[in-house]
Amino acid sequence: MSTLTLIVIPGPGARTVQMSDSMTVEQLVVAENLHGRDIIINGSGVPSSDYSTTTISPNSEIFATGTVKGNVKNGPSQTGRPSGGGRGNNSPRGK
Repeated sequence: MSTLTLIVIPGPGARTVQMSDSMTVEQLVVAENLHGRDIIINGSGVPSSDYSTTTISPNSEIFATGTVKGNVKNGPSQTGRPSGGGRGNNSPRGK
């Protein structure tokens, strides 16, 4: 048995987790209930399609992050103007 550092954001933050030799990312996801999160091992993202074949080295630092998706309709300006493009950033009509 070895250990790894697991940082869950948003969530409880960092903690040390016991791991078995040759543990895969998929096994960690199931054991720690990290479904739907992006996994980053020692600074490198792991595609979800590789979870079952990617093994974790002892003493690794693993970030499990929630993905944030933007709203394109009300997102930043695509014209290069500094307005921000969201509602409430522009003055009312006629002013």
